[in-house]
Amino acid sequence: MNQGAKIVTESIIGSDFRTVFVAGKAYTVYPPTIHKLAGAISHLSGVQEADNLKEVLLSLGESEAYSKALSWLIAGDESLSEELAKGTYEENVDALDEALSMIDSKVFLKAVSLARNVSLLAAKPRL
Repeated sequence: MNQGAKIVTESIIGSDFRTVFVAGKAYTVYPPTIHKLAGAISHLSGVQEADNLKEVLLSLGESEAYSKALSWLIAGDESLSEELAKGTYEENVDALDEALSMIDSKVFLKAVSLARNVSLLAAKPRL
């Protein structure tokens, strides 16, 4: 079976997932849907460009944005953000890195850039 077919079939049957650990608790993360990814990106749109995904995530500094973004990727909303915020900075960044590793980092970086551009369009008045 080729790699593309394997990825598609794992996604369909639900066997494509990652387990992340934050604050001593395990969370299962499935490949993000557009809805989950959009929610996560809304909290990560302030990231800076870097050489790899982990450096991009670290560019935000210590922030509650990580726990909110991770909650979106796990649950599809911010319901877990307070619980995830009890974890360390490194745990949240590592969990986000692991969760986002299920998509191509170029796609993630492009989506973050688009979110940043949309927010600038909404914030700047037209003359």
